Amino acid sequence: MKPLILDSALGTELENRGEYLPSFKTSIWSAYSLIHNPEVIKQIHIDNIEAGADVITTSNYQATPELLKREPTAPAYEDLAKRSLELCKEAVIKTGSNTKIAGCYPPIHVTFRPDLSSKEKTLRKFYSTLGSIYKNEVDVIICETMASIYEGTIAASTAKNYSDIVWLSWTTRGNKLNRLPSTELLDLAIEEGLKLDIDCQLVNCVHADTASLAIDKLKKEKSFGIYANSSIYKKNKLEGFVSDSDEWHYHNHQHIKPDQYKDFVVQWIQNGASVVGGCCRTTTEHIKEIKKIVDNL
Repeated sequence: MKPLILDSALGTELENRGEYLPSFKTSIWSAYSLIHNPEVIKQIHIDNIEAGADVITTSNYQATPELLKREPTAPAYEDLAKRSLELCKEAVIKTGSNTKIAGCYPPIHVTFRPDLSSKEKTLRKFYSTLGSIYKNEVDVIICETMASIYEGTIAASTAKNYSDIVWLSWTTRGNKLNRLPSTELLDLAIEEGLKLDIDCQLVNCVHADTASLAIDKLKKEKSFGIYANSSIYKKNKLEGFVSDSDEWHYHNHQHIKPDQYKDFVVQWIQNGASVVGGCCRTTTEHIKEIKKIVDNL
């Protein structure tokens, strides 16, 4: 069976189109466009479908109850989740395609900051509310960029109550290439994921070459996937002075072009990946390159 192609990076697409994109660390990032210019998000979905994506993801990644506190006038996260789902549906109808929709389960607080996560009761309420919106409306629930075993397993176990297909994606962003930002081993995270009997475990939001290092660990799952950033690890002299996992990633990277990213995707597919796509700095041009690879399998 050919691998499924996930869509490209929403934030990067918004930025490339000249949209206002506030900080994900101190503001509401892509949720700003979801609130103020949802039509551009729908167009990004359409462009991804036309580029070859088999799966598009709802755009409510930064629309969480914790992060929306930063914008007192913002709609409730439930309303934004519903809006993001409708935009996906409209894009599928507009293109007349059979594209699948992935309902996003994001970290509840700042990405790569598992220390800011909430109590289990709060997390389960958040993910259950999203799940009730997605139930029978999406093809898969994807738990994205999970930075701790705690949050990842709560998200995925809750998702199982609302979707027959659940994907759990970890991130190893930071200076410990085989560890989550929580400092927990990726190996252990995958072992905990296996206990949940879900459909696929993935890694995302890491350098493309770093993502490749996770393949042997991911292979323990019945199905695995990768959607990395369009960058590779490049050691920088600032390395020893940066402790924040995101800062470390930013200061120790080299951007790569779609045709270079494609080479990593080939490697992932050759090693058995059943889901491939793009995270930060990837665009619909990356999806077009991936589509060529998949079509030639």
